[in-house]
Amino acid sequence: MPFKDPDPTDPNMLVGVMLPADAEATRDMAYVFAEEFARFGYTREQLLWLFKNPFYGGAHGAYRLLGEPETLSIIDECLKVWGSIKVRVQDVQNVQPLRSIQSPSCILPRNGGEERGGGSNDWNHLNGLNKLNPKEEEREEDA
Repeated sequence: MPFKDPDPTDPNMLVGVMLPADAEATRDMAYVFAEEFARFGYTREQLLWLFKNPFYGGAHGAYRLLGEPETLSIIDECLKVWGSIKVRVQDVQNVQPLRSIQSPSCILPRNGGEERGGGSNDWNHLNGLNKLNPKEEEREEDA
């Protein structure tokens, strides 16, 4: 198939449709846009610009249907909740390597006739815990 010439029989062709929605669905959609971008750290002015910009079709459609006062109240409400949260991403310089499990028997399958230990039921040596289970101690005393 040519790079930029779509095939009309291609089942993976992207198709967009319009769905009817009431005013409540539009209001919910405006909340989602405002909340998402408030979490990104947008200010009130940046959020209002986003709603006014026709490039952002969903947000702009909500702005046109709800009007500026309703859109501003939604923006203010979302900024009260999410506007004070600041996210900082930083690189970690020293990463400690993962410690390996001390007993490789804890990952081996358990044999059918084995009474104790081995397989996924042997947790005695995990993370250096070398004590026997209390139930296993009782079994040894009974023997």
